Amino acid sequence: MATRKKIVFPYYNSYYTSTAIIIYQTNILKSLNLLDDAIKPEIYIWHTHQSPLQEIQAIQYPYIHYINIKSLGFRIKKTLSKMVDVFGLSKTILFNTKYDCIYPAYQDNFLNGIKERIYWKADFQENYFPQYITAVEMNWVKAFFKHLQNNDSLSTLVLSSYDCKNDLEKFYPEIKNPVKLFRFVSHIPKQLNFENITTIQQKFNITLPYFIVCNQYWPHKNHLVVLKALHQLKQENKLNFQVVFTGKTSSIRGNEYFTELKNYITENNLANDIVITDFVERNEQLILMKKALAIVQPTTFEGWSTVIEDGKALNQYVIASNIKVNMEQIQENVSFFNAEDSNELSKILANFSINKPVIQIKEYSKNIEDSLQDLKVIFSL
Repeated sequence: MATRKKIVFPYYNSYYTSTAIIIYQTNILKSLNLLDDAIKPEIYIWHTHQSPLQEIQAIQYPYIHYINIKSLGFRIKKTLSKMVDVFGLSKTILFNTKYDCIYPAYQDNFLNGIKERIYWKADFQENYFPQYITAVEMNWVKAFFKHLQNNDSLSTLVLSSYDCKNDLEKFYPEIKNPVKLFRFVSHIPKQLNFENITTIQQKFNITLPYFIVCNQYWPHKNHLVVLKALHQLKQENKLNFQVVFTGKTSSIRGNEYFTELKNYITENNLANDIVITDFVERNEQLILMKKALAIVQPTTFEGWSTVIEDGKALNQYVIASNIKVNMEQIQENVSFFNAEDSNELSKILANFSINKPVIQIKEYSKNIEDSLQDLKVIFSL
């Protein structure tokens, strides 16, 4: 039997830093678990004490190893690597040579010994909304592309959509790395009990039919256009539903933004029309999404939307902003609106609150198979 490919997965995020990346990474592992056993790779999870390992462990992937990057042995290797850097020997004395690849890779000479470093850029929002990006984040992006250009120009760069690929060519024409697309999918647990919806609604005090918005509280996610649409409907005496907002109310980027949203809700007397759940357990969120009148994705920017992918996997209707990537990602069971036009959105919400959207049942397994083929190409499986 051929030796299994050894792939490192840096799994450093927590729910506080990025729930979306955690879902992205766990869905990759769920996809890999669908491969024929003979070609399933060995996975090495590099993690910290904050990494939600329970999400990985629940997948029951058969060939997996956990390595804490704060452990003594790992820290000693990192220290030695830095000493090698000081003497300019980072391309001569190599670490981690037993691994075949790492995804997503990052700019660190400690990874030079890994046979294949595969990078990922989720999106290019810093070029469209620099006002929302910290100096530290912007410097990281600059260093990332400088590293690709000067130190690792032959390694693969993974992007999530053709829209992202166009942005790469527009903003970073000097980057000549081979590009591969991975249109990630959602894996919905088979054991979800949608009959639990009444209990979940009572838990969060959802008392009316509802639409749902499942985004982090970051400015480009555009919750405000939804609130403005509700305010308009309230003035017209047409507000006969609630909107549920899921997502952690504190984040690395959105504290002031969330305060602005709360102020708008108070000033316009929308408190009884909005349900803010804060962080919600993933299975509960999926049940809420399935039982909503529709999912609303008002974002002004995405690389590839987890929310839309969840909607497709659930065979649920989506009301989405008409940005290019959303229109690339979903063509059926969807209504689009101008992300800046609360009036247009209010009319769609009013209509669907009375006439529930008709859903065409789609077989999502084809999406999963296509995504799995993407992974087989990326990892040469």
